[in-house]
Amino acid sequence: MVAALVLANLCLKLAWTGVNELGGDEPFTVYWSQRSWAELFRMLRTENNPPLYFLLMHGWQALVPLDAAWLRVPSAVFSALTVWPLFLLGKRFGGPAGGLTAALLFTFSQHNYAFAHEVRAYPLLVLACTWAVWQLVRLADDGQRLPSLRPATIGWLVAANVVATWAHYFGWLMVGLEVVLVFAVPLLRPVRAKMLGAALLTVACSIPLMGVLWDRAGSSLGQGTWLGAPSWEEPYNMVMRWSNAPVVAVLFLGLVGATVVRMRHNLQDLAIPLWWTFLPLLAMFGISFLFPVYLDRYLLFAAPGFYLLVALAARHSWPGKWAPILLPAGCVLAMAFTFKPWQDNGVHPSRVVGQVKAWRGPHTAVLIQPAWYGITYAWALDPLLYRGAAPLEITLREAGILPVEGARVPVLDSTITTVAHVDAWASLTDPEGNVLRTLRDRFVQEDSVEADRKVMLRLFRRR
Repeated sequence: MVAALVLANLCLKLAWTGVNELGGDEPFTVYWSQRSWAELFRMLRTENNPPLYFLLMHGWQALVPLDAAWLRVPSAVFSALTVWPLFLLGKRFGGPAGGLTAALLFTFSQHNYAFAHEVRAYPLLVLACTWAVWQLVRLADDGQRLPSLRPATIGWLVAANVVATWAHYFGWLMVGLEVVLVFAVPLLRPVRAKMLGAALLTVACSIPLMGVLWDRAGSSLGQGTWLGAPSWEEPYNMVMRWSNAPVVAVLFLGLVGATVVRMRHNLQDLAIPLWWTFLPLLAMFGISFLFPVYLDRYLLFAAPGFYLLVALAARHSWPGKWAPILLPAGCVLAMAFTFKPWQDNGVHPSRVVGQVKAWRGPHTAVLIQPAWYGITYAWALDPLLYRGAAPLEITLREAGILPVEGARVPVLDSTITTVAHVDAWASLTDPEGNVLRTLRDRFVQEDSVEADRKVMLRLFRRR
């Protein structure tokens, strides 16, 4: 059954990989995966993400065409493989039907499907975290049968944690959650020492990253993140994202609540997914009022715990012959009916490039704010620019496309008569709007249009 689930999931995840344009943070990953090893490692010394996914993509891009659909295949594969340990966890606590329900809920998750189609490390992180929880449960089960140390299982646990922490620094939150689990869940308490040993081995394997992690964490804590404090309804909104639709989220929360009340004296089968779901969901919410980190992608590692929790709640919610069958089936159908894998995400950088081309004359400069959007613009302009010998910034500047660092207008040649200003959240790096104010002082604004979601274009002509 596991093989069939993985294969079906893989077929689904490989469908529509090219329906969305490369956008968001994807171009950053793709660009650096095209660069030489020397350039890549130089960038990784100051990058906010660990190197594993960049290294995997560096190898993958050498094998496939420079096409968004092909570049998203590894993420789709990692997401499809997640149903393997998730099914095994569901089977362990809710029988084969529990495993099947958990796997199908994850399969029909619109939120996870979207991340499975991004050239980013999150599907790999989710796979590693789910595999780590399964290995932790295996460690406890093996300990009951064979009390002696099980190096193989501990090795798999360490490997899962190393992959998680080398894929994304938030993988350390999963390691911390595992430490909580071995003290809070009766099933796992006998393996406390083994889990702590595995955690220490994970730390030892991550020593090469500690300098960068310390530097980036210090920078973020000192300067703050680009996020704001969350609103009070954000935990529910997060559950709603995991559930595809508001009505499904309410039904799932009601089902979980009713099951917890009914089984309040015997929650051993629900303990792991309860902690896995609600500790990150609520703890990160509280922390975000001091240090904002409440973002759906940062909480993605908790989503499999939610699907496992809903599946087990449906299995155990009501005794009888039909309820343990009908309720899980109803949960899966609710997700399936609200699942739209073919849906466009509304991000179209090509429209930005198209509008600039329509405006651009022989003496036009293109200013891009923030500077990092220049990587996205370059992909939409010509993906082959990523493989140029010169750094992308130099190539763009030679073409009159000027990514703006900070809040200062670049020096413009006296022959420039028009300026196209690409505002892709300029307030992030220029909160006072200095660049836009300077352009309005020197030029006359002739036109403006929102060419893409949250990307405003303005056309200026010299006075």
